Amino acid sequence: MKKTLIIAMLASIALMPLAAESGRISVSGSAEISAYPDIAEFTVTATATRDTTEEARIAVSSMTNEAAGILKSEFGVAEEDITTSMISAYPEYRWTEDGNELIGQRANESISVVIRDIENLGDIYTRLLGINGIEISNVSLDKEDKSAEIEESRIAAVMDARTKAETYARAAGVRIGDVVSITDSSSSSVIYPRNVMYAMAATDESAVSTEYRISDITVSSTVSMVFEILND
Repeated sequence: MKKTLIIAMLASIALMPLAAESGRISVSGSAEISAYPDIAEFTVTATATRDTTEEARIAVSSMTNEAAGILKSEFGVAEEDITTSMISAYPEYRWTEDGNELIGQRANESISVVIRDIENLGDIYTRLLGINGIEISNVSLDKEDKSAEIEESRIAAVMDARTKAETYARAAGVRIGDVVSITDSSSSSVIYPRNVMYAMAATDESAVSTEYRISDITVSSTVSMVFEILND
């Protein structure tokens, strides 16, 4: 008799969490907030092939130094916003019928640049590409302080989750009660737009300038929430 009673009690205890879980609604919510960027980042890469590694190194250093000088003197870019991100050198070969033929030593040097006046991007692009052997890549826009947008997106994500829970509860003929748990399903992320640089004829028909289309960035947040169910 005592053994039967113990088994019955254990069965009752095992079922208790299941009963509690059945009285809850789990939902997720998400939100996106747009923000106008105020900084831009890009990479300037110089490439040169010369007879020796030292000659190639000097050539690419000269190009990146020229680019850095233009950025600082003509566009007011701060020294700390221009950093060397990559330096490399290696032999370059050309394939011939007799096999690989050494044609020289190739060197590459890249600098990462942060621009805090993004309206200058088109002019910067035009100016830097006047340096032979220079390539501009990895252009991205951002907002230096996104704390307000992150907070707004998190609040909106919670409201979205609550709205979903209320909709499900209403359809099921119940009401939602207190919040049981809130889980930040993904850290707030930033969606960077694909931005385009394109050539455009200037007032002088012989000149061509570059326009840069700037679009908003998107700050997004996702949250998972669990609500109690109240039976009417």
